[in-house]
Amino acid sequence: MDEFDLEKSRSLRDGGMESVMQHNLPFKDEFARYIDNLPHGWTGTCEDIRRDWAGPRPHPNAWGACWNAAKKRGQLIELATKVSMTATKSHGRRTHLHRKP
Repeated sequence: MDEFDLEKSRSLRDGGMESVMQHNLPFKDEFARYIDNLPHGWTGTCEDIRRDWAGPRPHPNAWGACWNAAKKRGQLIELATKVSMTATKSHGRRTHLHRKP
């Protein structure tokens, strides 16, 4: 097995995210509706949504999986600007801002 295979790496990533979402379909659907209801031009990060989220709390991996799915559906557009995250478990790492078209 080749340890350095970008195509295989992305395929495994996508398969893992799909598995996480399939284990919590109500969250997956509610998250997609939440993104749909953001105002046109909204700009922020997944962390902003996590902070304001009033729905059920999913497995931590579900946030990123559903966020990436929203990007693939075209619900969110990644911007070049990066900001520092503030959640303690994010350790201040930087992430891209996204905009709702």
